[in-house]
Amino acid sequence: MEGPREVLVGESPDGVRWVVRAGADTDGGFYTSITRSHGSVTAESGMGGDKLPPGQVINFWIGQAEGIPLFVMARAAPQVKRVTVILASGFRRDLSMSPVIEDFGLRFTAGRLPDDDLPVSMEVAIDGGETRVQPLRWPPRRFRPLA
Repeated sequence: MEGPREVLVGESPDGVRWVVRAGADTDGGFYTSITRSHGSVTAESGMGGDKLPPGQVINFWIGQAEGIPLFVMARAAPQVKRVTVILASGFRRDLSMSPVIEDFGLRFTAGRLPDDDLPVSMEVAIDGGETRVQPLRWPPRRFRPLA
């Protein structure tokens, strides 16, 4: 079995770099991880399980590590054309997306989010003009970054 491989790389204007890797896990599921680095600090997070929840076109992770800004990462169905995070202020932040990775049958997306403008929903644009808005699952207030 081949290990996870790089599917998306990015860097924010303030120098935060990230690498998304994906592949089959040892339990027969699918694993996607994101490694973020900012200066001398590096953090890795990931999600396993089914590629996509039944009937859904996107499966996402959102989180933060000490010394690393807030991030979102997702795997999406091939028909997803754009993913936009809607922030509490109403500002919209488009995420970078990979091309379709044919052998996985998925696209991948990730991006840095601001620390002072919490994400509230995700807008997913699909082939044919359909747009779905999904509230973001977010940890309880005690785990949120200080605004």
